[in-house]
Amino acid sequence: MTIADALAWGRGKLERGEATEYDRDCELLLAHAAQRDRSWVLLNRDRRLPEIALEVFRSSVFERASGAPVRYLTGSVEFFGLELKVKRGVYIPKWETELLVEEALGILGAPRKSDLTWGLSRSRAVVHEVGTGSGAIAIAIAKHAPDAEIWASDISAFALSLARSNAESHKVAEQITFQRGDLQSPLAGVPDLVVANLPYIGSGNCADLPREVRAQPRSSLLSQRSGLGHIERILNTLVVKPGGRVILEIGFDQESGVRTICADMPNLSYERTVQDLAGLDRTAVIAAN
Repeated sequence: MTIADALAWGRGKLERGEATEYDRDCELLLAHAAQRDRSWVLLNRDRRLPEIALEVFRSSVFERASGAPVRYLTGSVEFFGLELKVKRGVYIPKWETELLVEEALGILGAPRKSDLTWGLSRSRAVVHEVGTGSGAIAIAIAKHAPDAEIWASDISAFALSLARSNAESHKVAEQITFQRGDLQSPLAGVPDLVVANLPYIGSGNCADLPREVRAQPRSSLLSQRSGLGHIERILNTLVVKPGGRVILEIGFDQESGVRTICADMPNLSYERTVQDLAGLDRTAVIAAN
């Protein structure tokens, strides 16, 4: 079977399920099965696929059709231009969260990714990342703010093991201290900047999520109080220097709720909301008074 034939077969299987990006998913799965990159697949559509690669591809397509996230099947994801390992049991970083990294780097003094002057920050700031998962946010910040001291926490030992491995792969392991524990409690020092992509989906909304989202750890997705439970907890127990910043990923309908939480805290001021490319509220920037 040629690569083109395999892709056509895979698309036919995925069209019957919830998957929507049939072509992209098939190309990624076939590239993984052939141990090549996606561009090789696109440039060699007439090439015959080895039988062992075809079997791996077929198996992964059936798993994808049943709702398994494609990133778990390939074992990697691209985030902020970095290739990161991901595994079942660890949250898959999504492209919207790159906005949080851009805001963090802007505060640390690095030009934005969209600027032609995109480069490195020489800030010696202390950064806390809460709920690091695969380490995506901490590692992306470390790569562009090499003088920053970064501490990152997670309640999952499995996630921290993966995060450390990713940090080593990208040669920033000495810059990031990973600690197991809840929110900021295991992290040392008083940071200049706190960043977090905490669970913000309401606990009662799990059944409405796509299957591939439900396949990810619920502890990374769901929160009480209409999704604001974790955000309220971190702001209530926040440790940050006066004049510092807190950057949080939020749901598209949560700005007013986060503003209300901040209004009850005299040491915090809601500064601004950053929207994603779809025009949806995505990131909250909060100042410490």
